[in-house]
Amino acid sequence: MKRCLSCFQEYGDEFQVCPHCGQIEITEPKEPIHLIPGTIINNRYVIGLSVGAGGFGIVYKAYDLKLESIVAVKEFFVSKLMTRAQGEKNIIINSKSQVEYDYRKNRFLAEARTMAKFGGHRSIPNVFEFFEDNNTAYIVMELLEGCALNKYLNQNGGKLDVEFALFITNEVGQALISMHEKGIVHKDVAPDNIYICTGKDIRIKLMDLGAAKLADSTDEVIDIVLKPGYSPPEQYDSSQSIGPWTDVYALGATLYVMLTGVKPDESTNRKEEDIVVPPDQLNPLVSENLSNAIMKALAIEKHMRFKTVSDFLSAINGERKVIPLAKERKRRKTRRAFGIVAACIILAITAGLVAFLFQNKKSQQDLKKATISVWFSVSPGDTAEEKAMKTIADDFKSNFKNVTIELKAIPENEYAAEIEKAYATGKMPNLFESTDIDSGYLNTALALDSVLKSKQAKECLFLDQYDSYYNNKKKIPLAIEIPLAYVILDGEISCDYSGSYFSAASDFGSENVIVDGGHKAIIAENINIDGIESDADFLNFYKKSAVVLSSSQRMGEFKSFPAMTRKCVFFKSDSIRCRFTYEWSAGNGSKDENKAAEMFLSWMLGNEYQTYLMVAPDKLIPEIPVNENCFKARLDKFNINNPVSLKPIENIYNDFVFKAEDVQ
Repeated sequence: MKRCLSCFQEYGDEFQVCPHCGQIEITEPKEPIHLIPGTIINNRYVIGLSVGAGGFGIVYKAYDLKLESIVAVKEFFVSKLMTRAQGEKNIIINSKSQVEYDYRKNRFLAEARTMAKFGGHRSIPNVFEFFEDNNTAYIVMELLEGCALNKYLNQNGGKLDVEFALFITNEVGQALISMHEKGIVHKDVAPDNIYICTGKDIRIKLMDLGAAKLADSTDEVIDIVLKPGYSPPEQYDSSQSIGPWTDVYALGATLYVMLTGVKPDESTNRKEEDIVVPPDQLNPLVSENLSNAIMKALAIEKHMRFKTVSDFLSAINGERKVIPLAKERKRRKTRRAFGIVAACIILAITAGLVAFLFQNKKSQQDLKKATISVWFSVSPGDTAEEKAMKTIADDFKSNFKNVTIELKAIPENEYAAEIEKAYATGKMPNLFESTDIDSGYLNTALALDSVLKSKQAKECLFLDQYDSYYNNKKKIPLAIEIPLAYVILDGEISCDYSGSYFSAASDFGSENVIVDGGHKAIIAENINIDGIESDADFLNFYKKSAVVLSSSQRMGEFKSFPAMTRKCVFFKSDSIRCRFTYEWSAGNGSKDENKAAEMFLSWMLGNEYQTYLMVAPDKLIPEIPVNENCFKARLDKFNINNPVSLKPIENIYNDFVFKAEDVQ
């Protein structure tokens, strides 16, 4: 008896063609470097013909002798690093490539471990085993019948109907949500990594987790995985943070292709000139809300995208209204303008109450005559922010009379191009907002050690974590993201918690608490959440629980909840693990200019300027200032023992931004 190496059923030796499937007896591999069909590896798996090959592996159809089932076996094989003599099992490694071979083999096995975390997930291939043999490594997984989405699109006119495209997106989205809950980012979502499985029921599988990484990965070598049209700007820049928002962009791009038949322009090109047309202009069957949701997912600025895949899915399924991206940008700038006007008022109100450490004669004498340029972005026609920055600069100059500050307000849509032009001509500003600015433009920027050693920096709660986020010290963050608990006091499910702080989930009663899956990483870094249910649907948590442990990034969404009494409760700890936001950098000028710029940036870390951040965040979602006094002031405003001097800040904050405790 012999076994067919296509259907793997046994038949008599007298036959040259399999009587079960009609396959002529297979004796040769498709390529000389492939394993010979019939080879047995790990004393268990009979290798058949290869069914696919890529840059990092060969996939064979195989038979499991132990379980008597057909499986797929993926062999680690990188042609530039290794080869195999025809007819041999063992691979041969180029001696000069040993280090890279070892690294990539470990990454290959890491892919197996990553996939194994999701055994049984309907949209991620099931891994049965992984092992090393033949001087290489193997992953054994379920065999999928069907084809990749990119091939399916080519066979079906380049695009799909809306219903099927949404089905695929939702299936892939659920896989990503599960990955993100475990702190894993895929980084390579695209049509060639999405598999449409045919059979009794159509199933969708998200493939190739080889590029996936843990959000807190400490690998010294990080592969830059790029797929033009699907990779957001942060994947082109190793200094930028990768997170769920990275996969949101790629999933949005994939849905865009499925509905329009057009691949979005490469994200690096879009930063200079964005020519991506909204989907509803290319396909009349796409609704306006769906089109808006896709364009929001495809936002070049990561802070403009949906923060979680769950939020994106809610939007494309019509569960939440999404305004056009241009309108949202304008709205954010308008909020900022309101807040900055409030900040000017605060600066005037608190001028006699807060004494800055800079206001001493010695400090004034330290700064010699210098003129520094300060650049910041504004929406077209916005004069409020310019006036606010002028107020802040004038306040600084009143203490440092030798310094002249030249403010330059640049329209938001021109800001990146102006920075690029300044860098190309060697005329970078002395101080500039650098959030989401490519790290390449910071090559000539100052290392800000002196700012980090300033008295103002020592007033900041979270800069002791600075080194774990920034390795070149060329950015100074002025705001942070922290964990919060959102509490419903009189909903269908309610909690009677009366405090303004919490230190553990048990403070609320464990039966009342769920964890926001979209921000699980920052919560788990601060709070023990073992045994607490995770839910990715933040907007509907109040239907399931009275309390959700989440992040300050959600405050804007919390405000839009249905009418009910609700409050946010701050995490109280001496060692909060945060995320940094709203960054500034300093260009490299003359010695006196550099010193003045560094002093002004230190000033911005001080209490009075940080008050601006507390009152007027540069986003729909409030940011938290890094300055300890302002941070505590924000927390203490919920305490009945608030000092009188903080009342004006509290009132303006409530008027212009968001009441943390809001009865509607």
